[in-house]
Amino acid sequence: MEPRVETGFLERLRHIVRESGGPKLVSERTGIPVGTLNKYLAGTSHPPFSNMVKIGQLRGWSLAWLATGEGAELLDPSRPQRRPVDDWTMRRAAAVVTSVYEEMKIAITPENVAVEAAGIYNDLMTRVADPDDQAEIEAALPQLRHLLRKRLAAAAAEPGSGKRSAS
Repeated sequence: MEPRVETGFLERLRHIVRESGGPKLVSERTGIPVGTLNKYLAGTSHPPFSNMVKIGQLRGWSLAWLATGEGAELLDPSRPQRRPVDDWTMRRAAAVVTSVYEEMKIAITPENVAVEAAGIYNDLMTRVADPDDQAEIEAALPQLRHLLRKRLAAAAAEPGSGKRSAS
């Protein structure tokens, strides 16, 4: 007989894994195999307490909240929730930066690509409802590309404004 995992627990576990960067990143950070995590997320296997502790320690999640849904979600609610940077999304942001700078024939150093890409990444995280939805990310990128082009054009029109760094 397969174990039955309570629906509320599954929803809370899925929330934690999603907010912690997804199964692959959670696996890397906890040492729990991805396949095992996927069984937990599918509800076909229940994590032992030792693995619940590992998952909870990722970002200070409350084990009581994970197990029962009662109490605070985080052990220290004043601690800001941060999700790990998603490699795929960051690469897409960097690709926007490099292509816009190339199109506008503006030189940029790798360090400044990183800074611009981080800005686009942060803007993306505030604009999308689901940061794990690659289609939604792709849909938001054209607007951010447009805003970058507009900002660079304005900086070129006002050379002394300091909006465009010498790269």
